[in-house]
Amino acid sequence: MKSRALFYFDMEGKWIEAIKEGRKTVDVRVNIQPYADVKKGDIICYHGVDVIVKKVNAYYGLNDLLNAEGIKRVVPEASDINEAIRALKFKVHEIERPHGLLAFEIEALPKEEER
Repeated sequence: MKSRALFYFDMEGKWIEAIKEGRKTVDVRVNIQPYADVKKGDIICYHGVDVIVKKVNAYYGLNDLLNAEGIKRVVPEASDINEAIRALKFKVHEIERPHGLLAFEIEALPKEEER
């Protein structure tokens, strides 16, 4: 079996539930360590759910990311792009540039596959 990297990241409880329900399928992180080390096939453990990374995309800014990935996949509760930006700004605004952003396309693992 191919060796996969294992990462432990924090996430808000409301978004953990959305991942479990399949509504949140993209996690956004600033393109800095340790997030820059995440690759397709890696496992990310959030508090309460483990996911497999299906794809990693890099973006210059939040607007580009949300337009390409889809607002509802990133911030399921957002009704428009402005609401999604407000929900994410506190997380990425201060260090977004010059680093850019990463979008991890994720899928929750069934309980028996979780670590």
